Order: sequence, then structure tokens, then C-alpha cells
Amino acid sequence: MKFLKFTLYIFLPLLLLNSCRDYVEVEPVGNNRILKYTSDYRGLANNYNDMTVAGGIYLPANADAEFSTAYQNGVSTIWANSYTWQDKIYDPSQGDSDWIGLYKAVYYSNVIINGVMGSEKGTDSEKKEIYAEAFVHRAFAYLQLVNTYGPQFDPKSANSEKAVPLLLNAELFSSLERSTVGQVYDQIISDLKSALANDIQDSPQFNVLPSKIAVYALLARTYLYMGQYDLSLDNAKKALAMQDQLIDLKTFASGYSYPVLIQNPEIIFSKTLLMTYSGVPLSNDLLNSFDSNDLRYDYYTIQGNNFYPSYSGRGFGIAAYSYTNGINVGVSVPEMYLTAAECAARLGKTQDAVDYINILRAKRYKAGASYQVSAATNTEALSLAITERQKELIGRGFRWFDQRRLNLDPVYRKTYTRTFKGQTYTLEPNSGGYVFPINQNYIDLNPELGK
Repeated sequence: MKFLKFTLYIFLPLLLLNSCRDYVEVEPVGNNRILKYTSDYRGLANNYNDMTVAGGIYLPANADAEFSTAYQNGVSTIWANSYTWQDKIYDPSQGDSDWIGLYKAVYYSNVIINGVMGSEKGTDSEKKEIYAEAFVHRAFAYLQLVNTYGPQFDPKSANSEKAVPLLLNAELFSSLERSTVGQVYDQIISDLKSALANDIQDSPQFNVLPSKIAVYALLARTYLYMGQYDLSLDNAKKALAMQDQLIDLKTFASGYSYPVLIQNPEIIFSKTLLMTYSGVPLSNDLLNSFDSNDLRYDYYTIQGNNFYPSYSGRGFGIAAYSYTNGINVGVSVPEMYLTAAECAARLGKTQDAVDYINILRAKRYKAGASYQVSAATNTEALSLAITERQKELIGRGFRWFDQRRLNLDPVYRKTYTRTFKGQTYTLEPNSGGYVFPINQNYIDLNPELGK
């Protein structure tokens, strides 16, 4: 096994546990520091900043975003490259924060999985709980990684295209050969099922911790991305059977009434994008899709002068109303209703699909306003579900993952064009622009990443 310079560069600080020193008790052994007690592993599992990371480089690239001519002059090169779907995002002096953050979460998860069951001064149930949680964190990280740096999963193919490395052990001497799309998805499902097999807790005290509800919801998301709609619907229904509360926006005086993340009853499992991506301007087409009675326009979006650089349009509002919220992309109750609606429509259950949509819309419209939709066919119900998904999940990058999977459907695939600083860029369905490149610096240090 060769020594991986890049892996060491990223993970040596993790071995020293500098970021967790306040939470993890370590004892020196020779020239190393090790985790010894169950409480050490709990501290590592509860390392909020590192375990809730979700990336976000795709946020400027998705169809929700639209940079005005004036705004284009103030954005970073990284944003510009993402916005125009370039095959190179970072220059040689830059690191990829998404890649580093997600693999850090993978590494922490592996440390826990490999060691917590043999730790001291903890009960078997405590160890098992931490062990089960780590599988969920790792599954989420790999779901983000494969959908950022790998081709879209195609249920009609072998999914043998290379995606990202599958690192399943906490070691610095390992190959970074990339696994296939199919292998990564197999591991995601295996990890989530391992969490269930180890009796993960039904509902934790805080939504930043994994739970059985989160597992069902993540399985629903994963199977949706895989086009396995029956399994996605089944797991969405399981999640909703355990947690189905929706916020009624009619009860709010303003966007500042929106609950903070850990008190939000809609959030099943919190994961947030890097705040670096806060303030991406929203497209006029998307903003104009809200009718005057839809409260989400006022509560999910905010004037662009609240961001830097400022702009005349509107951006994602929830993170601006309260910075503690961040840009949440973890699984939620609204997402489960929309996933159930889409899957029901695809499976020929038209009325069920419409019912799921209307349950959500009832909490999003002004008092006395007409909110109900109807559909005579599965096709109409599916269109309603996809449109509602764009509005409910606005500004968080879900649109990018939806664009990728909908490219496989001739009805919904679309070619996108953008003009940036006078030059026109085009994103064709299923093109290489839908796969973010691995940083060339990392390939130079680890050539197997480029194979």
C-alpha cells in the first residue's frame, strides 16, 4: 500500500483531534493519541461542525440560480466556474472544501465504526447507539459525494462508471482508487440497513443526531435518486408514520418567526451546506412561479441586499433570517411528502400523489386562500409534484440533483444556457457538466483518482 500524501494532508489533524479537544478525552500512547473510552467516541460523534457538513459547490450550478450582469462582476472564480459548468473549478492554490469536509465526516465515521464497540467505560447499548449513528453519517456523506463527483445512477444500466473512492476504514495508508456509481450506492444502502440492524434510536433529542426516522428518510431519498420508486415510497411512508408535523406558515408574523434549526419540527436529520454558498441569487422563473397567496415567497426568500455582494433580486431566506439555521439539506418532513407524491404518481396512484401535495400546501398558503390542486392523470400528478418540489425545496441545491435524475426522462430533460460576462454556456442533458471534477491537485498527488 502506498503512502497517500493528500490523505495525510487532510486527516493528520483528525488524528491529533485538534478540532475535538474540548469534547474528546485522549491518552497518549507512544507518539500517537488514541480514543479509549465510549465517551470519547460520543464526543467525536457529536462534533457538530464536522459531522453535519454537506458541501454545496453545486448550488451556483443548479437551475435555481441566476446571476445578473451586475452581480457577475463580484463573484469569486469558484462560483463563476460552478455557475458556468466548467471542467475545472479550483486553481492550483485552492482546495475543494466540499471534498475535504465530506471525507472528513467519512473518516470520523470510520473511526467510530472501527473502534467504538471495543471502547471502555460504556454500556453495550451506548456503544451500539454511537456505532449505528456512524453508519448514517457515512451514508449521507457518500450520497452527497456520488451525486457531486459521479455520474447519475441509471436504473437501466450497470452503473459501472467511476465515481469516488470508498474508504471504509480509518487508515492513512489506503488506495484512493475510485469505486463505481453502483458500488457507492450499494454501500450507502448497506450502511443505512446496518444502522437499522443495530437498533438505531427511533427519535433523538436533537435533529442533528441520526435516528431510525432519518434512516427511512435517507433510504427514500436514495431510492428516489436510483429510480426505485416503490422502495422510495415505502420508506417515505415509514418516515412520515413516525414524524409528520408541518409548520403552518400562516402562524408567522414574518420570516424572522421561522424556528431555529434544532427546534424545527419539520427537520428529521439536519445537514447543512457550507455557509460559503449563502446568498446565491434565485432565478426569476422560479420566483415568478409563486402565486400571491403562497407564503413561501416571503418566508423562504429574502431581498438580495441582505447578502454580500448585494443584488437587486432575492436569495434563500431561511439562513438569513437566522444564521443558526444554515442551509439545511438534511431530510425533512416536507421532502418526504414530496417524495411520496412523486413516487405515488409514477406508480399510478394519482389521488394519493395529489393528497400528499395538498397536505403540504395547506400549511403554506394564506388563510382562506385556495391551495388545493387536482390531477386527472398520473402525468398531471407527476408534473404537480415536481413543480411543488422546486418551490418547497427552493435555494438549497436539491434542484441540481433533480436535474441530474430527470435527464433520464425524455419528458423532463432540458438543455440549459447561461450568459456570463458576455459568453454563452450550455449544459446538455447527461453531459459531463453534471459531474463536478475532482480537484487536479488531488489527482496529481494520487494518480489513481484520475483513472
